[in-house]
Amino acid sequence: MKQIKIRVKEGEKLIRTLEKELKKRGITSATIVSCVGALREFEIITIYQKSKKIPPDHFAKKFKKKVELLANGIVEKGRVHLHASLGAEGGKAFVGHLVEGVVTYFADTVFLVG
Repeated sequence: MKQIKIRVKEGEKLIRTLEKELKKRGITSATIVSCVGALREFEIITIYQKSKKIPPDHFAKKFKKKVELLANGIVEKGRVHLHASLGAEGGKAFVGHLVEGVVTYFADTVFLVG
């Protein structure tokens, strides 16, 4: 296995940029060991608690807030799938599947490939 790191810069879309960089490198499958940084806006999905379906119904919401980012996940068929914990001012937290986020400062993602 090899480890690679991709840094996403201020103002870039996290998921879109990661997928673009992975495609350039010919990577379609990987484990996302760590993704740390900060976002200034983001969209997350969480599961409706009363959903009986598989896959379950989801609730999506967009936020324009600066948050600290901590996530992990996978890359499958070239698509990034991240589950994130996002820390906001005052100790509040948002968690769920990260649909997309706009980076503030930077975001570093470490992948295991192969």
